[in-house]
Amino acid sequence: MKVRIESNTATALSGIDPVLTDIQQRLQSHPQQWLQSLKDNPASFADLEKSVHHAFQQMADQLVAGLLAQATQADDFAQAAKKK
Repeated sequence: MKVRIESNTATALSGIDPVLTDIQQRLQSHPQQWLQSLKDNPASFADLEKSVHHAFQQMADQLVAGLLAQATQADDFAQAAKKK
């Protein structure tokens, strides 16, 4: 099964490792951006909170897609799916 995150034309995921790498990069950059945003405009806290929740929701979706991509690579997955 080919699993893509962005669209049908996006590169298919090969498994969980590329997803984890992307999530790690986002977790290293986002907090600094969020902190600076809050320092620049403390009144934007409610919007910032929504942005943080949205970012983590996206990362969770990416993780699930990576798990699905990796789990469905094996031939035994397809065989098991056909039996059900």
